[in-house]
Amino acid sequence: MKHIHLLFLTTLISISTFSQTLEDTTDGRFHDDLLNHLVGTWKVTGTANDNKFTATIQAEWVMSHQYLHIYEKSNEEIPWLHTPLEIEFFIGYNHISKRHIVHEISVFGSDGPYEGFCYAYCNGNEMKLVKKCESDSNTITVQRFTWEPVSNSWHSEIRQMINGNEGNVLVDQKLIAVKKVSK
Repeated sequence: MKHIHLLFLTTLISISTFSQTLEDTTDGRFHDDLLNHLVGTWKVTGTANDNKFTATIQAEWVMSHQYLHIYEKSNEEIPWLHTPLEIEFFIGYNHISKRHIVHEISVFGSDGPYEGFCYAYCNGNEMKLVKKCESDSNTITVQRFTWEPVSNSWHSEIRQMINGNEGNVLVDQKLIAVKKVSK
């Protein structure tokens, strides 16, 4: 169950389909049209091992547009921690290795099996985070964030992969943009 909540945390993270754009990057900043769709406030509904949950996600560009900062907080408490889930992600792009990097910080501290760092790979409207479990080289967690432009929403799924085979969905999330009230 602890791993499921950790997977849930990880899911909330990167909730983005990120693809490096052809935009001019000579200013040294990180430009990504897909990640731009994640900027703002999102209402999250989902399930983790068939348990329903809700949360809020806020995302914004930080550090001179080098990282997309994502902050998520659940409305429900994690039973064994007696506190809501809180997780922060900083998503950047390494121009030399041409891949996305993800730094993760959560209420679980540094005790998680993924050490708070992973790589992400993009294909179209999907970003796939690949997290290798430090204690078991055969276990990998795959989290996919898919931008759905027709509904202006995101869908995220987490599955565990063992020996190259993806299992059932452990965490399933839908992100809906919070509408701003015009004055």
